[in-house]
Amino acid sequence: METKDIVEIYQLEALLQHAVDHPDQSLFPQVFTTDARFDGRGCGGPLIEGIEGIKAFFALGKPPHPPAHHTLNPYVHEVDGRVMVKQKWLIPNPNTGLFIGGDDNDWVVRTADGWRIKERVAMMRFPLAAGTVEKAME
Repeated sequence: METKDIVEIYQLEALLQHAVDHPDQSLFPQVFTTDARFDGRGCGGPLIEGIEGIKAFFALGKPPHPPAHHTLNPYVHEVDGRVMVKQKWLIPNPNTGLFIGGDDNDWVVRTADGWRIKERVAMMRFPLAAGTVEKAME
C-alpha cells in the first residue's frame, strides 16, 4: 500500500462521519460499496446488509441517531490480504453533554470510484455499564 492510498482511506473515513450526519443519505455512495455490511450489534444496533439498508437506517434521523459522529486515531493496516482500518469513535449525548465512545473495524476495498467501506463492525467501549448506545443516550 502506498502513502497515497492511506491518505485516501483517511479521507474516506472522515467523509463517513459527515455522511451519517448529513441531512440526507446522498453521500453514502461515496463511502460504502453497494453490497456493504454494517454491523452495529456491538453497540446494541442491527446488522445491515447492503447500502440501501444502511441508508434507510441513517434516514431515521436524529434522534434516534446521535447528533454528531466523530472519528479518531485511524490505523490502516493489512490482515490476510484485506485492507483494514481500526479507529475510535465518539458521539455526544445531547442529554448529559458526556461522550460515548467505541471502536470501528472497517474492511475497505479499492473500487473503480476509489476506496469504499465494504464492512464496518462497530463496538461500544464506554460507558460499558450502559451496554448499548441507546441506553447510554438516556
